[in-house]
Amino acid sequence: MVFSKSLIAKKMFMFLVLAVMLVGCSATNSSSGNSNSSSKSGDTIKVGLQAPMTGDNAQYGQDMKNGVELAFKKINSDGGINGKKLELIVGDDKATPSEAVAVVNKMIMNDGVKAIIGGYNSSPTLAAQDVSGPAKVLHLNMGASPDLSKTGNKYLFRVILTGSVYVPAVMKYMAVEKKVKKIAALYENTDYGITMYDAAKASTKEQGVEFIAAEKYNPGDKNFSSQLSKIKTLNADAVMVVGLYNEVALIEQQAKQAGLNIQFFSPDDSMYSKQLITLGGDAVENHIFASMIDLNAETEEMKEFKKLAEENNTPAQANTAIAYDAAMALAKALTEGDGDADKSRDALANIEHQGITGPIKFDENGDRSNTPMIMQVQKGNFKVIKESE
Repeated sequence: MVFSKSLIAKKMFMFLVLAVMLVGCSATNSSSGNSNSSSKSGDTIKVGLQAPMTGDNAQYGQDMKNGVELAFKKINSDGGINGKKLELIVGDDKATPSEAVAVVNKMIMNDGVKAIIGGYNSSPTLAAQDVSGPAKVLHLNMGASPDLSKTGNKYLFRVILTGSVYVPAVMKYMAVEKKVKKIAALYENTDYGITMYDAAKASTKEQGVEFIAAEKYNPGDKNFSSQLSKIKTLNADAVMVVGLYNEVALIEQQAKQAGLNIQFFSPDDSMYSKQLITLGGDAVENHIFASMIDLNAETEEMKEFKKLAEENNTPAQANTAIAYDAAMALAKALTEGDGDADKSRDALANIEHQGITGPIKFDENGDRSNTPMIMQVQKGNFKVIKESE
């Protein structure tokens, strides 16, 4: 099912009060960073994490939770936010818009969070920000859809690069370096998948590349034989697959089994996880994608992050690092704004912070403007094949 942002927005406000009443059973609470849920509100600042903690996308949510917890532990050990400890409230949005609205309502209305990190998926984020925006709650998300740039919500910020940045970079690489002319698309039937495909189509006009097929699938699907059979008959030069690593791994395994030996690539780093290689094995070898982070970088920020992760027995995954950056940038803004919604929002809008993922600063739409690098799976690891420009 495709979720329309305008339709979601109309329904969200209509059922806002009902969602607040019903949400109790939808959210999972936890505390982090030397504080607990029984702490007095005057001693803590509560921050929500909206993320998929159960279901097919649960690993993404766990990686995000790990990153925020690492950041909060460091911040709290360094004295917190003007003497106040950060407390994490976790809400499981199950990667669905309805659950995202429910957990965000609860975190704002019942738990009193001052800011929210998440969601991971675009459709739930688009739905949830219709609630957090009017409440003047800072909302730092990891959704890739270009539609998140068009909400007009001045409290919404995106800590990853947008599809409008990722897509032209990878399409240019495929056209210039790989000499690709004909591409078949296979993308998840969500706001994320659709908007990324649309952005790719638009960017091909400058590259002399043609999309000769557009096949869809639903998140959670396990069988892609029908779509792959159609693509196999077309003699495409490459397949652009837009999705998360669990589906990407299955798609490329089934393509290999079907004898479809073709270059696969993705517009962004949603599959940048060791789980892609664990699940996909040899089938995902040579997969190309655009990325905002290189976990093998030798920067001081990366070294500090990896040291902290090792000390806390936490896997240093890409989404963990991005969530860590989001939490650190948020903490800086809350410190400068002394917890005040508008002052903290202005501090975040004007922030200049050097993170693991590079310099963090935002444009007028709350988006980052870094340029991505191009990466490839090589011999069971992720390698940079083109540096960011």
